[in-house]
Amino acid sequence: MANTSQYNHSGEPPLDRDGSPCPETDTMTQRSINKERTKICDFMYSSFGSLSQAEKKYDGERELYHKKVCLVNYTEENYRMYRNLFITTGTEILQNNDAIKANVAKYIKWNKDLNANLRNIAKSIKDVKTRFADLAKAACDLERCINDSCNASQRRALTGKSSEECKDEIKRPDECSNAEDNIDKLICMPKALTKDIDYLFKSSFDVVGIQVFSNIESLDSLQKSLDDKARTFSKTVGDIVKTREDDMKKLQDDLIKTVQGLAGAAMDRNNARSDFEGYYEAADYLCCPDCECLQGKGDNVQCDPRLEDCKQDICKICEEVKDTFCCKPQQTREDTSTAD
Repeated sequence: MANTSQYNHSGEPPLDRDGSPCPETDTMTQRSINKERTKICDFMYSSFGSLSQAEKKYDGERELYHKKVCLVNYTEENYRMYRNLFITTGTEILQNNDAIKANVAKYIKWNKDLNANLRNIAKSIKDVKTRFADLAKAACDLERCINDSCNASQRRALTGKSSEECKDEIKRPDECSNAEDNIDKLICMPKALTKDIDYLFKSSFDVVGIQVFSNIESLDSLQKSLDDKARTFSKTVGDIVKTREDDMKKLQDDLIKTVQGLAGAAMDRNNARSDFEGYYEAADYLCCPDCECLQGKGDNVQCDPRLEDCKQDICKICEEVKDTFCCKPQQTREDTSTAD
């Protein structure tokens, strides 16, 4: 391609492809060529400016495109992070909270039932303790009576033994041989049972106190607080997801417009480049026209037609265009064989 410095209005002769001055003659033909060449050069300079403008616009659109792609990617990554958090953690928290709510309600019911049973047990033990007081009193009365000297004959009749002052004993039937042991047990066992019932009484009310102190019903308020906070958390994350989703849609729409602008800028640049190269080639040709086809074939060159070869060259161009843009019918194998 010729140097663009040859296209000027300084009046200096143009240069050929090798940088050498092109010979020009002061003929009507050369003057016509120079006139057309000046127009083409003006078009070429104008198209070069349009090409530079289109290239700058394309570079700006491309830079804007890359920045918006990065912005879309960052926003999409942020959106996916909150979306996944909402789908997994947010949903899991709400689901677990429902299970906790059901379990807390069940535990509170069990706790109330346990409290009622423990109180019933304590009340029953209290009633038994009252009965044991009567039993202990009866045991004391029996011990006092058995040791009373006034009742020595009755004792001797029951046990076969008299008081320590009276050493005589009577022989009792074998069936009544353990009467004294039974009387001793009736006296000592209530004393031991009285202590046991005291232990049971104290323990039962201690257990009731422990159960009341545990206050499992407080879990209900804690569960409700957890439920409120979990739903607040889920709603907050859901709102952020919706916001990021809207941002994504806006950025995608904006990116589509940017891609359209980039594609249009690329086409404008390519069109401007094509126009410039066309003017460039035309100006380059007109600077040093190659007119080898202008040759006569007869002896009298000046009187014979000179454009026949030019016509043939144009026909060749037509054939090349036809072969390029037109589809030839596919030859059959028989046609190919015949042609060979």
